[in-house]
Amino acid sequence: MAVLVRKLANGTSYVVFVVCFFLAMQYSRSLAVEECRIIMSKEPTPNTVIEGHLISRAEVLNEGSCRVKCYMEPNCVSINMGPSIGGKTICELNNVTGENEFAAALKYKAAHTYLNPCSSSPCLNNGTCQAGFTRKGFRCRCLKGFIGSFCDRIAKSCSHLKKLDHVAASGSYVIDPDGEGGLPPMYDVTCDMKDKDGVGVTVISHDSESRTLVKDYEGPGSYSRDISYTGASLSQLASLTNVSSHCEQFIKYECKGSALNKSEKKLGWWVSRSSSKMLYWGGATPGSGKCACGMNNTCAGYKNYVCNCDKNDDKWREDSGVLTDKTKLPVIQLKFGDTRSHSNRSEEGYHTLGKLKCFGTELTPIDPS
Repeated sequence: MAVLVRKLANGTSYVVFVVCFFLAMQYSRSLAVEECRIIMSKEPTPNTVIEGHLISRAEVLNEGSCRVKCYMEPNCVSINMGPSIGGKTICELNNVTGENEFAAALKYKAAHTYLNPCSSSPCLNNGTCQAGFTRKGFRCRCLKGFIGSFCDRIAKSCSHLKKLDHVAASGSYVIDPDGEGGLPPMYDVTCDMKDKDGVGVTVISHDSESRTLVKDYEGPGSYSRDISYTGASLSQLASLTNVSSHCEQFIKYECKGSALNKSEKKLGWWVSRSSSKMLYWGGATPGSGKCACGMNNTCAGYKNYVCNCDKNDDKWREDSGVLTDKTKLPVIQLKFGDTRSHSNRSEEGYHTLGKLKCFGTELTPIDPS
């Protein structure tokens, strides 16, 4: 441990407090810079304390011992020191500093001293400064979605966030797929940090996820359902797919007497984000014009059927699968037909469309510092 005093050009004095742990010295002759926590703080403020934000309180031998306790407590960002009585000093660790919105927490208290290791308020966007970590002498605990040494950047996707913060938990975050400038950030985005082996999956909801009845629409594509995505424009979602290595969306059509294809005529399809008519179904190769069963000739009915629903009989059937061409996602519209019942026959269907999920990164890894 070492204590140094430095004076800046403007005359302000700072105390530089260096703590190094030599637990591994018996195994190594060198000590990496990262093994030291360098705490830079203003000159102590006499007769002052922070009130109402106490982490812990203990008796210590001296100020240096109190600083070590602050080092060992990750949430410690400031210290209250009491007077020395009987060779012992009261050491209080606080989880806020007396700056910005917490300035009112600074109170007069005779014979006490306030120390603020994060005196320069380096953390932006309401990030919390933790003194002494990294070569810079501090680290910032950022609010969800903000990244960087100063919490000055926003992750482009949940996978990007997980790369920069390996312990990020599932929850709602702010992301900005196209980076600073351009389109606004996307707020309250769901990040699933456990799915897909924990890579960080960005999950976008929409207003048509429920199983929905299609009935009394006979002409090809005469039934139409527009899809509205929660908290995101199509331009923002396009940016998300651009920075993600994979995107997917589950799609399903349950049918009874309702075909997706009849002879060479397409009766049902989905529409891509660029408003293109997409004639293949989930689980099939893009551009194939088939459903998943058509890829391996396992569809119900004749061998030339490319979807189960093309059997077009009175039995409930299903065509479903995952769409994976990220250049076409998300689905913006569903179109169906052949659901008008006749006197001796019932025709109907149900569609289900899953959330848009994007994961992996197409961008060069960014140094979180």
